[in-house]
Amino acid sequence: MESFIISRKSKFIDGAKKAIPITFGYIPMGIGYAAIAIKAGMTPLQTVSMSFLVYAGAGQIIAASMVLGGASVIAIVLTNFVVNLRYFVMSTCVLNKVEKSSLPLNILSAHLTVDESFAMFSLSEDSSIWIYLGIALTAWLSWCLGAGIGVVILDMLPVIVTNSFNISLYALFVAILIPAIKESKQIALLVAVTAVLNVVLSQFLGNWSLIVSTLLGAAAGMHIVDDGYLLSGDA
Repeated sequence: MESFIISRKSKFIDGAKKAIPITFGYIPMGIGYAAIAIKAGMTPLQTVSMSFLVYAGAGQIIAASMVLGGASVIAIVLTNFVVNLRYFVMSTCVLNKVEKSSLPLNILSAHLTVDESFAMFSLSEDSSIWIYLGIALTAWLSWCLGAGIGVVILDMLPVIVTNSFNISLYALFVAILIPAIKESKQIALLVAVTAVLNVVLSQFLGNWSLIVSTLLGAAAGMHIVDDGYLLSGDA
């Protein structure tokens, strides 16, 4: 029993070490999210609590940006639902890969699933749930730490610096999209089509344009993107 506990602990620590590179991106990104959230009128407690309870990265930044733009609650919820649908797939893939684990650990791992921790675990040869929790929990805490640092230091920074954090959303999406665009011209076309749709529809639908353009883009992707590319594991 003791050796079993030591094994779990060593795997968790190993996973935490693997996540260190993620923390270097998540802490400044968390500060960027806090800058937008505070500017949108959210309190420091609301800002940090959202990171602990929601933990959606781009989804949180989108939500804060929509609050700043005066969007309705239903629009914010539906937009995040559409944007974060990928986490259903990622969580399922994680649970299919891991060895035996309990229901509480499965629930925790699902809550902690984001793009970076999922990608890192997917590349890991070890399928232990403790490896994944080490990666995912470290990434989550670094994101929350970034939000906490943000609400503390933003008042101390010049306005030009705090305003510069607002580009974090665009930087995040660029970082996610560039590798796929470089691999596939079809993906590049799909991104362009969706972006144009969002710009055009925003003139008529306001904050709802992101939801509609995402759904239309996904529908177009069914015909534009080759199935072989998606099944190859490069997507």
